Amino acid sequence: MESVINSVSCLILTALPILASATLADAEQSPTRKVIVGGIRWDAWTEGSEWGRNLAPKQWRHRLPFYSRIVSDDEVDVRGDTQEVMDLEIAYAHAAGLDYWAYCYSLSDPSDPAKGNYGVRLHLASKRRNDMNFALILMAQGYWGPKDGFPRAVDAYVRLFREPNYQKVLDGRPLLYVFYVEKMPGYFGSEAAVKQALDLLRSKSVEAGLRPPYIAAQVFHAPLGARYVDSMGFDAISAYASAPAQGTQEYPYQVLAKGTRDFWESCKATGKKVIPIVSAGWDNRPRRADAKRFEKVYGSPPSGPWFAEPTPQELADSLRSAIQWMEENPTTAEANAVIIYAWNESDEGGWLVPTLHEGTARLDAIREALKGWRSRP
Repeated sequence: MESVINSVSCLILTALPILASATLADAEQSPTRKVIVGGIRWDAWTEGSEWGRNLAPKQWRHRLPFYSRIVSDDEVDVRGDTQEVMDLEIAYAHAAGLDYWAYCYSLSDPSDPAKGNYGVRLHLASKRRNDMNFALILMAQGYWGPKDGFPRAVDAYVRLFREPNYQKVLDGRPLLYVFYVEKMPGYFGSEAAVKQALDLLRSKSVEAGLRPPYIAAQVFHAPLGARYVDSMGFDAISAYASAPAQGTQEYPYQVLAKGTRDFWESCKATGKKVIPIVSAGWDNRPRRADAKRFEKVYGSPPSGPWFAEPTPQELADSLRSAIQWMEENPTTAEANAVIIYAWNESDEGGWLVPTLHEGTARLDAIREALKGWRSRP
């Protein structure tokens, strides 16, 4: 695969047949208990988006996804909300051996579930949709519309659970993540009310002929996750991202990798179930350039550490470590699933998506790691 990608249309013509054939033999070698590997999708790569503009400075252009276009010395066009891009992304992820994407999903208008969620919409419309499963990350920042409309939101979620390629775990339970869990009691009124809301989601799923969803709370601190399991009825602890260091400076990637492993262990120590997170990086300095905008979005001035980007091999080793940990802790990691931050958080520092600079190097390394693991006797 060429390291510099000139156009999506060229790749569709040349890459898809190669990628499709590359994974057939691998799939036949999978053992009965196959680890389920997913990546987080944050789909905001629309025409003229601020996130694309964050990658315009030359310092950050090596992060540009393959579907980007360099317009001038000061401008880039990063638009991922087209069907041909989605079809190719599915092919890339499938070829690498990934099982699912977990989509950040906001349902501000329950009457129009596709609104603001182009990733899920394009995935379901893809001719390659069944090559890649999907799950949801409910963004618990009040993006469910009015509280009295939540039952309609539940109906929308359950309709998606019924899709044949919605990711299931534990013999048929729809996999579901929730981020910004700390916002939920304020939205629903109390932690007890949150538990009632999750119970409604489970009961509606069963009424639809499905098993109850397996719901993981994405947190930054294990004790808080354990509390949410107990008080709100989550099934497991997980995370969206990790930044285990102090200060405003750069650290080696291995500090990030070790801190993430420590997080799995601290979650295990609570006695709760765990879906381990693997980090493809953390460096949100592109978002810090506009300090006022950063503070408006995140509620605090730009600060915090960042980490050197992993080599493809270092990233693959982090995934191997997570799989080994799950194998050693089958009761704690009962869902046998892992989630990677991230597929396309490109301006925040975590990505697997092929880039103009690096091509498919990260996915190639992951594919080799998974191929070696899944071909074991």
